[in-house]
Amino acid sequence: MRFGICTTPDQIDVVAAAGFDFCELPARAVLPFDDDAAAAPALRAIAAARIRPESFNVLVPAEIPLCGPHADLDVLRTYLQRAFSRMASLGAAIAVLGSGAARRIPDGWSRERALDQLADALALAGEEADRCGITLALEHLNRQECNVFNTVGECATFLRDRRLHHVYLLADLYHIEIEREPLDAVAAAMPRIVHVHVAGGGRHPPDTPGYDYAGFMHVLRNAGYNARISAECALENLAEQAPVALAFMRAQWQGGIV
Repeated sequence: MRFGICTTPDQIDVVAAAGFDFCELPARAVLPFDDDAAAAPALRAIAAARIRPESFNVLVPAEIPLCGPHADLDVLRTYLQRAFSRMASLGAAIAVLGSGAARRIPDGWSRERALDQLADALALAGEEADRCGITLALEHLNRQECNVFNTVGECATFLRDRRLHHVYLLADLYHIEIEREPLDAVAAAMPRIVHVHVAGGGRHPPDTPGYDYAGFMHVLRNAGYNARISAECALENLAEQAPVALAFMRAQWQGGIV
């Protein structure tokens, strides 16, 4: 198992010092709207860091809606080709499509039509990611953050029914807890789960009580998951809390073995 943490480029060295195997950066870190010359200094800095960004999140920004009257697949394709190319050059294996603002179904817009648009957008994104050697993971977001794809089960069903073979799943403990989704849904969605996000109670560091962290690890391990786990949580002092979070994550993973 490889352990990472969601952070920003300026904090990669702190994360590396804590002992994490990789970092997870926001897609904006590769400056997808900038040309190659403008983006080069930022990309060189990330490439020179002590650990690789093996995953990226918040793939699509709000200004590129995936459904609704302003959705445009050509704009999305151009954006993703540049983003994925740069991510791949930095060693990325996973791109997470959470992007609640981009995928939110606009008020008054037909849900049926929106779902068709989302299927087309996901198909395009999955194919472009695959072309760059990256695996696209759809993230379920709780209903407070988005009005579609709120559970692991809903996401898994959509991918299956729409035959989106190049799109996979992320399982996020925080959203599972907020939606009160049974952990059985995670086991049922395997092996399409290719990435995992974790947090502790209230989306605090993983060692914060409140969520069934141990049960989540138990389900993942028994289902055969063995890829990456990223901490996605609020940290008041990264240098102090990151090593504690990592130690907890490793211990809990080992405790999940039966």
